[in-house]
Amino acid sequence: MSRFDSGKIRAMFGGRGFYIALALCLLVVGVLGWFAIFGGDEPIEDAVNPAPVVVDPAPVTPDPVMEEPEEPEIVEEEPVVEPVEIHEVEQLLPQVISPLDGTTVTVFSMTELMYDETMGDWRTHNGLDIQAAEGDAVKTAAGGIVVEVVDDELMGTTVIIEHADGYTTQYSSLQEDPPVGKGQEVRAGDIIGYVGATAAAEGNMGPHLHFSVFKNDQIVDPAEYVG
Repeated sequence: MSRFDSGKIRAMFGGRGFYIALALCLLVVGVLGWFAIFGGDEPIEDAVNPAPVVVDPAPVTPDPVMEEPEEPEIVEEEPVVEPVEIHEVEQLLPQVISPLDGTTVTVFSMTELMYDETMGDWRTHNGLDIQAAEGDAVKTAAGGIVVEVVDDELMGTTVIIEHADGYTTQYSSLQEDPPVGKGQEVRAGDIIGYVGATAAAEGNMGPHLHFSVFKNDQIVDPAEYVG
């Protein structure tokens, strides 16, 4: 070391410098003493390496799940059925009403011969003979149109009514002057005449109605169509 440097050192430690150095030494001793009293139990390593700070991670909010919209339920509306007024078509033949309340004394027979008391012989019979009191009302068995009102030599006063589907009904042995005329429209149950005894071929039978039914101009058994 040079003289210049040695001189500086002596100058620094001379006088005031000595006291400053002494004060620093005392300060160091005081600090060490404080650590010896208050901080002696704490390991140096802990003092140097402080405990790690645990930081809770911020809560992660999951992305919202987009629910697919439910398809609207399709409700099929039931069709509105409007009531339809049904007009009952009048049944023509077969028909359930009888033209006369009485007693059937001769039945239909086109295959077996029957004895005719008036004519005194054996013959077929193309209708029903219904016995009743003279003047009892005779009614049409079904609705239709009057096509004939005649005075037949054998069957007497006769009314013929034409119906639908090829049917025709014939009412014989009526009183003269029946209350219907040709071309007149009638309904089932209408009065078309009255019981008489005008049929010469059945004169011995007394007052009665001879009732016949035809289908397409072919004679059929009236019992199959009326009660």
